[in-house]
Amino acid sequence: MEPKRDVEGGLALWFDVVWKHKWLVVAFAVVVLTATTVFTRRQTRIYEATTQIVIDLNAPRYMAASGAEVLSLGTGNSWNTTEFFETQYRIIKSRMVAKMVVDRLGLAYDTDFLRVDQIEDPEARARRLEKVDPVTMLVDRLAVDPVADSHVVLIKVRDHKPERAALIADAVGLAYADQNVNRKVSAAGEAVEWLRAQATALKLEVETAEHALLVFKQEHGILSASLADKQNLLGLDLQDARRQLREARMASSRLKAELDQVKNLSPEDAQSSVEAVLANGLIQRLKESLVSLQNERSELLKRYLEKHPDVQTADRKIERIRKALAAEVAGIRMSLTRNFRAVTEAEHAMGRDVERLETEARAMHGHELEYKRREAAVQSSKDLYAQMLLRLKEAQLQADSRANNVRVLDRALVPEAPVAPKVLLNLAVAAVLALVGGLGLVFLVEQLDSSVKSQEQLEHDFGLTFLGIIPSLRSARARSQNGRQGGHVKNPDRYVLDNPHSTAAECVRTIRTNLMFMSPERELRTIMITSAGPREGKTSTCVNIGATMAMSGSRILLIDSDLRRPRLHKIFDMTNDRGLTNLVMDPNCSVDSVTKISPVDGLHVLCSGPLPPNPSELLHTQGFRRTLDKLLEHYDRLIFDSPPVVAVTDAQILGQQVDGAILVVHAGQTTRDMLRKAARLLSDVNVNILGALLNNLDVSRRGYGRTYYQYYRQHGAYAADPEAIEQPPTAGA
Repeated sequence: MEPKRDVEGGLALWFDVVWKHKWLVVAFAVVVLTATTVFTRRQTRIYEATTQIVIDLNAPRYMAASGAEVLSLGTGNSWNTTEFFETQYRIIKSRMVAKMVVDRLGLAYDTDFLRVDQIEDPEARARRLEKVDPVTMLVDRLAVDPVADSHVVLIKVRDHKPERAALIADAVGLAYADQNVNRKVSAAGEAVEWLRAQATALKLEVETAEHALLVFKQEHGILSASLADKQNLLGLDLQDARRQLREARMASSRLKAELDQVKNLSPEDAQSSVEAVLANGLIQRLKESLVSLQNERSELLKRYLEKHPDVQTADRKIERIRKALAAEVAGIRMSLTRNFRAVTEAEHAMGRDVERLETEARAMHGHELEYKRREAAVQSSKDLYAQMLLRLKEAQLQADSRANNVRVLDRALVPEAPVAPKVLLNLAVAAVLALVGGLGLVFLVEQLDSSVKSQEQLEHDFGLTFLGIIPSLRSARARSQNGRQGGHVKNPDRYVLDNPHSTAAECVRTIRTNLMFMSPERELRTIMITSAGPREGKTSTCVNIGATMAMSGSRILLIDSDLRRPRLHKIFDMTNDRGLTNLVMDPNCSVDSVTKISPVDGLHVLCSGPLPPNPSELLHTQGFRRTLDKLLEHYDRLIFDSPPVVAVTDAQILGQQVDGAILVVHAGQTTRDMLRKAARLLSDVNVNILGALLNNLDVSRRGYGRTYYQYYRQHGAYAADPEAIEQPPTAGA
């Protein structure tokens, strides 16, 4: 509960501070609201028109899907959609679009738009026109507001004329759409020119490559369509030549063998073992005839002798046949020799042909890389040229297309109500600023106020015991009138004496009670009442506390120990010819001869007496100590009215010789530095500071704490009740 109570107390304290300076807050608020109202009403009325456009990711395509746009106006890729739309928003607010609008609407010549129509001096108007930039002015009045989760974009234009605001908003939307198409068409036209130049260059490259390939084929005898065909023909020729060479070599070997066989064998042996002889039909017929004749001779020999004419005729026939066979074998030998020579020559020729073809084949393989390179160059140039022609045709079609991904959804309506100045918003903001500024001003004033005003300051900042308050006479009189007590205050210093049942008297009795219970084991018989500076009410406080103590039945002596500016005798209309200085200086001076009786029973007054030249030394003498002892024999309590602590050292000297000291703090006047210095000066000489009280506190003002206000309005009413009047106890109480 304690933290909650502290928070509530802090809030209440701040509320009291604000309430204290409420008129400052009200005055500041009135000034701010008035200035805001005047400023708002003097501002030009501004109207806002809105045109809605749609920005699609892709424009409508009039070609097949394979024909991509020369310049893509949008893409559905989720990775760059955000960048695309942000770029479009920047283009809408660009100077390029703004200049198109300025040129179309002639805003550069509209003096009302340029805000120079109110300048009557022609020279000043001309100078202003030279400096003003209509494009910049339009950009400043233009705003782009995309609609979330859609492709709709709001183009907002502000102007002091509603019709012109709507006209400009529509013009901006159309200008943006036109520049979007113009950008595509311009890019497509540039692409057409570039593609046409590239196609011409590629055509020349194709012709050059084809010519180089033709020259290469002519130089190397490639009459076929391609090198592969030439290589295939050459391969077939080489294969056939090698086959013929092998056959020639085989025939040569065979003929040589037969020739050698014919040469080494006799005609008779050759007839039966040589293949060429055996294959000869004539020889075979001759052999058959020979065999037939030999058989016939054998038959004849069976009947005749060798000399028989038939046998000899048969022998002659056989001889002729043998000669014919020998001649035929010799002819075959000659034929084999000629054939062998022919085959040998053919073999050599075929060998040369094979070598020639192999040489040509090796040479053809050496030219293959160069031929393929040139052939590939021709094909690559042809393919690229074909693609370039296709792309050129597509670009020409796209250059003629006016497809656009931007379209106007709704044209701007002429606004009827202005969007600026916003009177209610300005007044609301001004009210908030006035409140915040007023509170800040209050807190600033409060921070600049270094005076002591509350119990919390005495206890927390200075560590002093809080004894109570004495309300100001203004609040006391107001409280008395409300409490059915009236009357004019003749002597403010004797207010409690004259009004013992007032709120102020009750406050003083509270202070008296706090003093009585501060030291229950040790009775406070000598009390010094002082203050940090002059005019803080210490003398009147001394009188009031002494009077309340006397009313309780005690014998009280008020001692005017301010030997520089004494005032007690003036309060009680007494003479100051004899007093404290006489008792101190004259040991034989009696107490009764210098003390005087006040209107309050039990309250006596000891004036200061003649003022000495050295008051501090007088208070520090043995005579002053003797005087205290003498006075304590006659009175229950001695209350000293001391000089201010900070001004002179009298209070420090006197405070060392009394039971305790009370610091009187003038609420709202005594500064923190003064009070801190006074407390330090007393503490440095070991003065027993009983506590501090707030004097002249206006409890009717909330700024000084509503706790005091509530408490003392209750006790003030209680004190005003005759039945609640405190009855003085018997003497000695």
